[in-house]
Amino acid sequence: MSWFGDIGRMLGLGTTAGYRPSLTLAIIAVMSNLGWGTPVNDTFSFLNHWITVVVFVVFAIFESAFDKVPKVDRLQDRLTLPYRVVCGAVAGAALVGHGTAGLVAGLLVGGFAAWSALRSKHETRPRSTSSETVVPMLSLGEDLLVFAGTALTIMWGWVGFVVFGIALVTLARRQLARRRKYRRLRTQRV
Repeated sequence: MSWFGDIGRMLGLGTTAGYRPSLTLAIIAVMSNLGWGTPVNDTFSFLNHWITVVVFVVFAIFESAFDKVPKVDRLQDRLTLPYRVVCGAVAGAALVGHGTAGLVAGLLVGGFAAWSALRSKHETRPRSTSSETVVPMLSLGEDLLVFAGTALTIMWGWVGFVVFGIALVTLARRQLARRRKYRRLRTQRV
């Protein structure tokens, strides 16, 4: 295993865990059990049990369902922050070799990537909408990003850089739009 691919996996899987932690760990567990992609390291061998798959799939169903309810999604993001960061750290470190150094790097990078993705998700969610379909459609897009991003990152580590980049670009675009809006408001007042 190369560090380049492992860092991509840390960032990609941490990012997807920031959006959907249970779905990310469920996909890691399923793909590991089926022997597809990079195997789970010994530290996180609990992901190799089918009962773990069932538990994380059930959590993922509830997580995704609550995320599609406009009145609950922002509150859920705040309440589940510690869970998302821990799952991001586990996802980031689960597929990394390189001994203790890889484990520590995976935990730190995965946790940071999960926090960054959650911040990106939180910033892009509208506080109010003119239609009730906006939040469910955003949530569906996140579900698809997590499913495809997790599976492809497990298969090819470099995809993780793309997944992390999507979260960063989304966050940067939102912050830039907010800056422009408030700059325009300040110039109108003067």
